[in-house]
Amino acid sequence: MSVEKRKINVDKRKKFVNHLAVFKPRTKKDDNNELSERIIITARKTGELNLSSRGLATVPKRVWTLNDLTKEEIEELHMNLDFDDDRDRWWEQELLKTLNLCSNSITTIDPEIQNLSDLIDLDFHDNLIEELPDALKTLSKLRKLNLSHNNLNKINTNLFTLENLRHLNLSHNNIQELDPSIGDLVMLETLNLSYNNIAKLPVGLGYLVRLCKLDLSHNLLIELPPDIMSMRVLKKFDASSNHLEVTPPLGEMRKLEILNLQDNHLSVFPDVIGCTALREIYLSNNQITELKMECLEGIGQLKSLVMSNNKIETIPDDIITLLNLERLDLSFNKLTFVSNSLCVMPNLKHLIIDGNKIKNVRRDIIQCGTPRILRHLRQGFDSESIELNRSSSPCPAMIPGPDKYMMKHTKLLSLAAQNLDQIPDIVLEDASEAKVTCVDLSRNRLTQLPDKLNLIKSIEDLKLFCNQLTSLPEWIGELCCRLRYLDLSKNQLTNLPESIGKLELLREINISHNKFTVVPECIYKISHLEILIIHDNRVKEIDASSFAKLKRLAKLDLSNNDIGHIPPELGNQTNIRALLLSGNCFKQPRQAILVKGTDDILSYLRNQIPL
Repeated sequence: MSVEKRKINVDKRKKFVNHLAVFKPRTKKDDNNELSERIIITARKTGELNLSSRGLATVPKRVWTLNDLTKEEIEELHMNLDFDDDRDRWWEQELLKTLNLCSNSITTIDPEIQNLSDLIDLDFHDNLIEELPDALKTLSKLRKLNLSHNNLNKINTNLFTLENLRHLNLSHNNIQELDPSIGDLVMLETLNLSYNNIAKLPVGLGYLVRLCKLDLSHNLLIELPPDIMSMRVLKKFDASSNHLEVTPPLGEMRKLEILNLQDNHLSVFPDVIGCTALREIYLSNNQITELKMECLEGIGQLKSLVMSNNKIETIPDDIITLLNLERLDLSFNKLTFVSNSLCVMPNLKHLIIDGNKIKNVRRDIIQCGTPRILRHLRQGFDSESIELNRSSSPCPAMIPGPDKYMMKHTKLLSLAAQNLDQIPDIVLEDASEAKVTCVDLSRNRLTQLPDKLNLIKSIEDLKLFCNQLTSLPEWIGELCCRLRYLDLSKNQLTNLPESIGKLELLREINISHNKFTVVPECIYKISHLEILIIHDNRVKEIDASSFAKLKRLAKLDLSNNDIGHIPPELGNQTNIRALLLSGNCFKQPRQAILVKGTDDILSYLRNQIPL
């Protein structure tokens, strides 16, 4: 057996003995010995250190100075540099960016963690940590933090100063309340607060507008804060296993795909009107008495609706308009009748209705499963007696015009792709009365905006792309004060009205594929702007000092313009997470830098700033 293999086997044997010695008190020396020279060298080369599942009671002290050479290493380095050989160049190292200390018995985090200022990913899950040190606030580059499965009772507010944090997991702790300053984590994309003892959420939670995934399950929540509606990009929301009795309207969450509110105390179907991207809804184990189809109008992509263990007495006939529904679970409710029309639902694969006292479908048929149930319903189905409502059909010829009732419940006015050069006044008046929040006039032949559009004070999302607009009226910035999303792409615009700068709530504007030669001055006055898309225009220069005014700007797309010079000062815009500059005529930075991504581009630009 080779010396190296023998050494590896000895190491394995030692580790095995350490974990068996459960009756021997663990000492700091034992913990420090877990960090072998081989592990240190590997961590220095990769920038990653994994000390998970090692029975640690404390973090080995050497971890906090991992990238610092010891006196012996410095002496060895001098000796190695005197020889030109092929030995391992152990002194070449990467700064520590990933630290995994999960599944140990660590009770405290040493303040010396502040020495690891380049950390991006920190994992302390499955330990015995009871409080967090102030030193965590110094980890300004941290993007991912996992503190789940610990003994935390409260969260140090210094944690909420980590402005680059993208993923935060605080699940399975004993947290009872959160400070409103959690809203300062404006870059956060995923937040897991499940399995705690939180009874009330702070209002500041609504400032987390970049959240894509929010898990509040298994807490003590009685209500949700109204500003949770501000999470416009949220895709998955889980508030199951709480004490919720009612929920606020969720219609602003237009990108929501999965909603889980099961195991609560809800008595009415949640208001999801406007959540057109919903694919899965889970409402089992509540006290809901009625399946309200008006709440599901416009949600044509719904595939799974699970409402077992409620108090529903009837299945509405209109449920057959959910043409994409694949799973319908109404088991253990108070159903006595199932309509034969369910058999015409083209994609229904799982119909679960056991646990009810249904009279028109025998129990033995129900026990045979969905294919047998649908076959039974089909036998009693009279196709001529059912007039299928095709309101969600993609065929516009079936729809004579926008339905006022539909607009009221979906908060949407859509006249997209109608080849219109003007909009009837009555339509806009009805939309105003319905208080729609989204107006889609895209893919038409409009050369100017109709004056009656200013009647709709509730607009938050305005889609005007693919028209023939050459200018916008001044009133757009004065009367559309609630506007958050504005798409003007693929028109013939050369400028924007000054009033656009008054849209304080505007977060995203798209003016790509127009005829702009400069970035309109009014844009720099939009204080909450997060996404600015100007690609495929004729912009010739960038004013870095003006862009510096946009403190919340996270995405800037200036690709395919006529920009001849990129000012180095643009590199100071560290809040920008996506910077697109390709397809211009500048020589620096080169394409090799551009393809590396935003962080490298900004770093390159900062290095070009004269001292």
